[in-house]
Amino acid sequence: MIRRITGIVLGIGAFLVVYWLTGGLANPATPNWALAILVGLLVALLWPWVMGIIIVRRSRQRRQEEINAEVQKQLAQQQQQQNTPPS
Repeated sequence: MIRRITGIVLGIGAFLVVYWLTGGLANPATPNWALAILVGLLVALLWPWVMGIIIVRRSRQRRQEEINAEVQKQLAQQQQQQNTPPS
């Protein structure tokens, strides 16, 4: 739900920025509604997808770091066991 709301807010923001940059506020006789609406819709629709990709990459990176840390820990334990003389 929060992703949808964020997407809608970003879409509205993108709409306003594109509308403002294309001169929609300066000359109301020729508003650039189509371009501004298209950009706003694209931002609103693609935002959850882009955010999902970012979150998945972070999750995979964290998991890989945890695995690497565990492997290093086990290797250090094996090295320590091999270096200690038997009693």
